[in-house]
Amino acid sequence: MRVLVYLEKSDVRGGIEIFAERHVARLRAEGHEVIVGNGERGMGNGEWGTGNEQVDEIIVHKCSDVATLEKFPPEKTTLYVHDHEPICPRSYAYTPLKHNCTRPSGVWPCLFCAPACRSWKAALGRVFTQRRRIKAMARMKRIVVISEFMKGRLVTNGIPAEIISVEPPKIEDSLFACNGQDVRCPSGTETLNSKLETLNSKRPTDTIDLLYVGQLIRGKGVQLLLAAMARMKTPRTLDVVGTGNMEGELKALAARLGLADRVRWRGFQENPQAWMLAAKCVVVPSFWQEPYGLVAAEAVALGRPVVAFAIGGLPEACGGKATLVSPGDVSALAQVLER
Repeated sequence: MRVLVYLEKSDVRGGIEIFAERHVARLRAEGHEVIVGNGERGMGNGEWGTGNEQVDEIIVHKCSDVATLEKFPPEKTTLYVHDHEPICPRSYAYTPLKHNCTRPSGVWPCLFCAPACRSWKAALGRVFTQRRRIKAMARMKRIVVISEFMKGRLVTNGIPAEIISVEPPKIEDSLFACNGQDVRCPSGTETLNSKLETLNSKRPTDTIDLLYVGQLIRGKGVQLLLAAMARMKTPRTLDVVGTGNMEGELKALAARLGLADRVRWRGFQENPQAWMLAAKCVVVPSFWQEPYGLVAAEAVALGRPVVAFAIGGLPEACGGKATLVSPGDVSALAQVLER
């Protein structure tokens, strides 16, 4: 079968792009001919055939432009929805007032919310083309989401439930990819113990008490975790693995709260899963509606205790094997971490 896998940009390498790369690898391993396309190469320019009639199936992993989305023939197109971006003009599903949004998208109140993270021109474009986007999505042969939570979000926005499939991320695909290399045995005969030995060889030598892994951005809630630590009677320590636009602000907050000597800022790490293995507890303090929560799922798969806010897809990602706290409840988070 000849398959077109479409991504919006070729110069970005985030979670969606990595997921798509692995998807392409799996399809090729299954014997399919795979063409990788993106927005820079354009639609209908003859490279894939006008109207894409020369491919048997089209898999779209990210397409923000509604005009491009409408060009894909719906009868052969599967759309993967990895996050809130296709159904939220602001992309994050929480408002500038830091409240999570559960409303269907539309002109009101999206018109006032979207410009908070986009230019007015871009925001207006997103708001006034949103119904076209939903209509184009509803015509697709199939839509794949990563959690039942995200399926519910799509249904709320008018996507028929019967075309939506729930396929959580394959934890092994990320859990055993170290330094960009997949350490799984191609034959599938490598045992779990030997995989864990590979990760164990990359563990930090320091003792890790509490561990946070992820971007240092507002929705990830590291500021709430620091506030919870300041309330605790037990002086636990925290290692922070990740970078982001709030790093300076968070370091200043830790200092104001008297936590400067209890928080270690580790920056970006190639193998965060190895840090999880060394941690007594992995904390996922997100207060935005995580579409899934891969860090929590990986930590659970590695047998580490996990504490997380019960929001979005996080309860599904944890699979009943984590301690869940009411979203945003700093006092409850502090109490749980005291145990």
